[in-house]
Amino acid sequence: MVPATMLEQALDFPRQLRSGLRAGDAAGMADRRPAAVALCGLGGSAAGGRLLSALFAEQLAVPVVSIDTTSLPGWVGEDTLVVCISYSGQTAETRWLWDEAGDRGALRAAITAGGALAEQAEAIGAPCALIEPGFQPRGALGLLLGALVGLLDRAGAVPGAAALLTAAIPAVETAVERERADEVTARAEAAQLGGHAVVLYGSGARAAAAVRLKNQINENAKAAAWGGAMPEMAHNEILGWLGCARHGIPAAAVFLRDDDEPPAPCALHDRIQAIVADDVSNVLEWRGTGSTELERTLALLVHGDVVSCHLADVEGVDALDIARLTGLKAPTANE
Repeated sequence: MVPATMLEQALDFPRQLRSGLRAGDAAGMADRRPAAVALCGLGGSAAGGRLLSALFAEQLAVPVVSIDTTSLPGWVGEDTLVVCISYSGQTAETRWLWDEAGDRGALRAAITAGGALAEQAEAIGAPCALIEPGFQPRGALGLLLGALVGLLDRAGAVPGAAALLTAAIPAVETAVERERADEVTARAEAAQLGGHAVVLYGSGARAAAAVRLKNQINENAKAAAWGGAMPEMAHNEILGWLGCARHGIPAAAVFLRDDDEPPAPCALHDRIQAIVADDVSNVLEWRGTGSTELERTLALLVHGDVVSCHLADVEGVDALDIARLTGLKAPTANE
C-alpha cells in the first residue's frame, strides 16, 4: 500500500531502494557498455539521475550526464544509451527526447511507473524498468534511484553500483528507525528554517543531495530554497550573503557535511560556516550516519526529506498540495 503522507513516503526510502533495484535488474538491459549515457528527466523524476552520478562517481565506467533541456546534446548518437525517466510516463518533454533519441539511432531505455512512456518502450522492445505506481514523483526517489542503479549496472556503465547500494540499505533502514524514534530533532530544525529563505550547501555527493533537498523544501513546504556546491560558493555566493545582513533578509544556511572530508576542504567549510553565521539568522549543520560515505549521504537525504515535511507544518501548508504546479503543467502532462 502506498503511504498516504509525504512524511511516510520519505520514510519508505529504503524499501523503495530494494524494489527499484529489482525493477532495474529485470528491465531487460543488454550487457553492452555504451560509450556514454544521457539521463533524461525533469522534476522529481530527475533526482535519481543527479544522485547516481554523484553517489557512484568512482564506479562510473563511462560519462553519465543528466539532461534537463528540450533537446539532446550533439554527442548523443548510436553508441549512446539514452535513459528516459518519467514516474508517471506522461512527461511531454521526456517523451520528446525519447523520440529524438530514436531519430539519432541511440540505444534507449525507460524508467517509469507506466503511461505513454512505457507504451513507447514496449512498442520497440526497449528495456523498461517498471516501478511501483501511486507515489508522488518526489516521494518515489528510492524507486527511481534504485531502478537506475540496477539498469545501468546491468548495462556496464556503473559496474558494482548495485552491490554497493544493496549493502548500504541496512544503514538507511537504521536511519529511518532513528527518524521515527526522534521526531523532536527534525521538528526543531524545521522550526529554525520556518519563515526563512533556505540555502543548502554540500561538496561531492552532498552537492547533489543539496539540490534534491532544496527541491523537497520547495514542493513540500512551499518555501523558497536553493542548493549550491562547495567549494564553488566560496568564489561568488560568499559575497552574496552580505546582502542578507544589509537588508535584513530572513535566511538560513544548511551545510551538509561528512566525517571523511579531506583536511583542506574541511577547514574551508568550517571557515565559510563561521563567516555566513554573521549574515543570517540560522546556520545548521547536518551529518548523516553510517560507516561509509554512501550510507551517510543516503541517511542525509532521509533526514532532509523528513525536515521538509515538518517544515510544511511549520509553514501551515499541506505537503501534498501541488495545485500551482499541476496548473502550470496542465496544458502538457503530469510529471
